Amino acid sequence: MKHLLFAGVAAIAFSQFNAAADITVKLPANSGVDSISYYYSPIRTAAAKSRSERGTVEGKAAVNNDEATITIAPEAGPSSVGVLVAPRSAFYLYAQPGDKVLAEVTSLTPLDYTLSGTPLIDEINEVEAIGKPFETRQKALMEAGEPKQEDMMALYDEYVQAMKDYIEENITSPKVVYAVMQLRDEDYIKAFDRLSERAKTSVLYPLAEVQYGRIKESMEMERKQEEMANGSTPAPAFTLKNLDGKDVSLADFKGKWVILDFWGSWCIWCIKGFPELKEAYATHKDKLEIIGIDCRETEDAWKAGVAKYELPWVNVYCPEGNPLVSEYGIQGFPTKAIIDPEGKIRNITTGHDPEFFNVLNSLIAQ
Repeated sequence: MKHLLFAGVAAIAFSQFNAAADITVKLPANSGVDSISYYYSPIRTAAAKSRSERGTVEGKAAVNNDEATITIAPEAGPSSVGVLVAPRSAFYLYAQPGDKVLAEVTSLTPLDYTLSGTPLIDEINEVEAIGKPFETRQKALMEAGEPKQEDMMALYDEYVQAMKDYIEENITSPKVVYAVMQLRDEDYIKAFDRLSERAKTSVLYPLAEVQYGRIKESMEMERKQEEMANGSTPAPAFTLKNLDGKDVSLADFKGKWVILDFWGSWCIWCIKGFPELKEAYATHKDKLEIIGIDCRETEDAWKAGVAKYELPWVNVYCPEGNPLVSEYGIQGFPTKAIIDPEGKIRNITTGHDPEFFNVLNSLIAQ
């Protein structure tokens, strides 16, 4: 009898593991949505670089009576899921074989929804609840006008401390992994390094582990850039093809100030920075050259982007796999590097930061 009982329990567990996960999405009444798009990727493949290597599956689910069901194949195992319910309105969740998840959407624009149905979702909701008061306060600061940077940073520091307190209180629990994933940089590294063996049994641990590696790499890149931009480090040499297919080398511009602009036509903030970059180019053209280094897209897309945005400076193409991006410690786009007439790096700025141009003006005026 005992053997039959255990056999029955094992059969139930096995059937659950081999059952699909179903995500029921309930939309607002009379939403007018006839289908929703979704994708899912196995968590076990989180370290893969491309969607195909991750085994990402994309699909659409029909909406009937403002309700749709997304089915995750059991062979995917625990998965990361993205659901697009309206243009620019998407939410994300995690599902395992056998899960029955309910996503209740109360508003499409702005998006508002709740998730329920599994212990993992309950744990995530518990962590998310910590951030709700801080989101409310942040929204109030934004609505009151241009918030001061120190106020925003103080608010963020409070949030981080609240998350750290939660982690400390639940340090051995698997649910702490999602809380760790909300931290950044050194805070993330320190918290991750403290995870217990029990905590590492979390379904989300492979994601946290991949994030850990990326943060370590990013911090190393930051350290590298700080060391490079000390005014005494020679800029890494390169030779790349221009629009005419001719070789362009950094050494060709010795004796002038040079801005290396690492960009791509797919990068919104790269494009937003072009007016200020063009203004700087016009102001300092007798002393300055700009070399636009296009990355992470096809040659055709690069050439079309140069033409569309009428970039008047030297433009070159950096093919995928070229070590130049790593040599300059690039970890985001745009990244701009200022090189002095002697070929030394004086500044590296990641992102669209107006302060970059104040630094440029100050350096050239020396």
